[in-house]
Amino acid sequence: MNAEVVVPTKRWITLPHALSFTLFVCSPALAQEAPSSKTKRLWTNDALERLTSRPLANASEASSLEGSTPASNRESYRRAKDPKWYGRQLQPLREELAKIDTDLRTLMQARKSGMGATGAVALDQEPEGVTTEGQVTALQERRTQLLGTIDELEELARHNAIVPGELRVDYGPEQPATLSGRNGSSSRKAKELENSLAEEKEHLKHARKEAELLRRDQELKKEQVYSNPEQPWRRSKLPELVGISSRLAEEQAEIQEAEQRIAGLQDQLEDFGRTSPSETDADAAAGSASANDAQENDEKHEVYWRKQFAAIDYKIRIAQTELDILQRELNLGLIQYDPNPATAMKESITRRKINERRKAIEDKKKETAELKKQRDDLEDALRHAGGPAGWARE
Repeated sequence: MNAEVVVPTKRWITLPHALSFTLFVCSPALAQEAPSSKTKRLWTNDALERLTSRPLANASEASSLEGSTPASNRESYRRAKDPKWYGRQLQPLREELAKIDTDLRTLMQARKSGMGATGAVALDQEPEGVTTEGQVTALQERRTQLLGTIDELEELARHNAIVPGELRVDYGPEQPATLSGRNGSSSRKAKELENSLAEEKEHLKHARKEAELLRRDQELKKEQVYSNPEQPWRRSKLPELVGISSRLAEEQAEIQEAEQRIAGLQDQLEDFGRTSPSETDADAAAGSASANDAQENDEKHEVYWRKQFAAIDYKIRIAQTELDILQRELNLGLIQYDPNPATAMKESITRRKINERRKAIEDKKKETAELKKQRDDLEDALRHAGGPAGWARE
């Protein structure tokens, strides 16, 4: 029995873009013998041209889809992703580090050569240490702290995929975001963000002031307690120190929370300033603005006056507390020498700190009297406006 052998024929097809390949066309008998689950397709020149042009069409469609991405999918602004924020934070730290390095080189060179360092005490300066070695130690400790802070910021930038070269650029001072040019609900939202940011900054300022006063009060009470020659269990001021330490820890936690809220509001304000203003809801905002104004006029009386009196009472209370601390610090300075002998010798000659405290006491007394006068004027204004006297009390 003779076996029939089918030899495939070879044909060449010219393709565009100087692309060519070989097609093997088999006879029908061989095609029937080969098992295949797919239907064969005959490729022609026109079909291959359409195939080569398909990726370009897909790329254009993808680019058009990217351009039509809605604004809601846009990533919001975060300062942790902004290289300018890192640069502005690192610039003052690096400047202080460079100054410390210069001072250290000067002191080390003076100690090696014996020139430039004397035993004289500069009455118009406040040295970091009692001696040259002490000053070098203090500068080195400060340098270590600065390096740790810089390393933390650079590590945070690295985790947020910030290029190291962008951290060395001088971006200049930060410009405050101004959103006054917006209209409609956009301007109203921007105004609310700015008001919230101003309130949080004021709250942070008050918290820092209260923490400073607590710290000074704590130092004075420590001097009073530990200078007592009686046994520790007979000292009556220890519970007060524990209470002050607890309040100081609460103030520190409140300061951190306020700083985080301020950072979040600043990020929202920056993100809002980068978006385009919405013009679709300007008409809807016009009607609500008049309603808000009417509501503010209705609620202005009691809320407004109570807020004014609360603010002036807070200022008076803080001024009186600081005045009491200043007087106690002056009394302590009159009877106690500074542990630094160089500072004690300067104080015995110049009495600079004592004179500064006396001047601060006089200024604080004038400030307290002025604040009380402002409160009296505010009470007169409330009485002329026809408001009840109970609004002036907490």
